Amino acid sequence: MKRNVLADRLKGYACLLVLFGHVIMGIRKAGIPMPSAFFDLETFIWSFHVALFLFLSGFVYRITDEWRSKKTRKNFLLHKLADLGIPYVLFSVIYISINSFVAQSNTNFALTDILWIWKTPAAQYWFLYALFFLFCIWVILSGSLKNWQITVLLTAIGYLAPAFDMQLGSFEIAAFSALAFGLGTCMRSLHVDSWKLAYKLLLICIHILLGYVWIRLDLFDTPLCDEFIMVIGIFSSIALISLLTQSKVIAKFLDFINKYSFPMYLLHTICTAGVRILLLRMQITQWWLHILIGCLAGMAFPILAAIISEKTILLNLCFYPSRTWKRLKK
Repeated sequence: MKRNVLADRLKGYACLLVLFGHVIMGIRKAGIPMPSAFFDLETFIWSFHVALFLFLSGFVYRITDEWRSKKTRKNFLLHKLADLGIPYVLFSVIYISINSFVAQSNTNFALTDILWIWKTPAAQYWFLYALFFLFCIWVILSGSLKNWQITVLLTAIGYLAPAFDMQLGSFEIAAFSALAFGLGTCMRSLHVDSWKLAYKLLLICIHILLGYVWIRLDLFDTPLCDEFIMVIGIFSSIALISLLTQSKVIAKFLDFINKYSFPMYLLHTICTAGVRILLLRMQITQWWLHILIGCLAGMAFPILAAIISEKTILLNLCFYPSRTWKRLKK
């Protein structure tokens, strides 16, 4: 099936948001003075950027014929277990190991935390963990329920479980990620060509305004408010990128970022934390330099690692297990 170009560019955009948000978070945790507006911007980004990734994952799952793309449910889940599980375990171990030995890192860990990654994901790798369980649930339930029904069911469980003190274990993260992923599975296309320019601009402005009110009124973790901001954020992102990519320069840049989005996702926190620690040891505390150099490092080093890995089949297994396995068989 032909790739959806807008979905790919949205993934590149979401990847940049994740990178920028983690750079700001690292600066904040390091105690580097920074304009307060950046703290609000960080909160605003967190409200929808991972949800956008989940939405796109669900959307691609839908348009690629769901589990049928691998002929059987078993083949599909084994494929996802390899492509999500191998990077999850490998990079979780690397991340925890580095953070357990290096001071001033994003998060403090002990080496023994590696033993618990099967039930407690570390850092951004929770996304891979949740995504695999979402695929499992969708594949299993798709025999008797439609995508929208699965979405409603899991979202309801995510809401009701805490109210009744129910422990969902490993499925808890999946339940709280189901709404965004499920929305994606319910979309046949993004339909942006039919949207009028005025509607796109209005949606973007509404998202920014509601986000500002949500932050100012401290409505975090308020039932329905978080989900509403998240959904508005997903569709305003679609509108924004459909407008910005009318510029060929921006379109090509997002295409490039999308190509290396997975290595960037896996490695960016390690790279940005390393650069921040180095700058602090050099007594460089200008916030704007930390943002600039942190973002550049978060893009450049993972992309370089991916390019090197592409030339070494065994290293490429770390990023793209099933794709590399096909190359090995040939």
